[in-house]
Amino acid sequence: MSDRGNETSTPVELSPAPQTVSGKRVLGVVPGKPAAGERKVIKPDDSVMVWPHLLVRHAVAAMATMLVVMIIAVLFDAPLRDVANPQVTPNPEKAPWYFAALQELLARFHPLVAGVLVPGAIVLGLIALPFIDSSKFVKPRHRKVAVTTFTTFMVIWIVLTLIGFMFRGPNWGWVWPWDEWHCEL
Repeated sequence: MSDRGNETSTPVELSPAPQTVSGKRVLGVVPGKPAAGERKVIKPDDSVMVWPHLLVRHAVAAMATMLVVMIIAVLFDAPLRDVANPQVTPNPEKAPWYFAALQELLARFHPLVAGVLVPGAIVLGLIALPFIDSSKFVKPRHRKVAVTTFTTFMVIWIVLTLIGFMFRGPNWGWVWPWDEWHCEL
């Protein structure tokens, strides 16, 4: 086999000769040129050891991050709520913000539809999307179906999250956030 037009490559010593079947190589090593540029020759002085160079940098970064978090925790008060009382349910009782869209769907539809069928259809639709829009182009301007479907899904989900998180008050009624705030982060 040829070395694919690579005149500058150096010959490679093969360990034992590969077995041949009717004159063709099987599991042989063929020297060649990498797809992107030339092969990088590593010099002995060019290498860096993991210990201490990499691990010390990671340890310093972790310690700096913990120090920043500790300073923020000391400077800013983030009080906890009262101890939970099972006899008194807060009104409105809301899911965390990342489940607010699902809770908004549950408030409007039957639990089977809103909790199982709609999320399942969304997941299956997103899985099927590459097969529905099987364009060979990679750029988004050539993938109209995929971009439109995903954008529509995201806009609806963000709107439901904002409504469920910011615009729902006591008894799950509509409340303007600038009139009365019922949200907790």
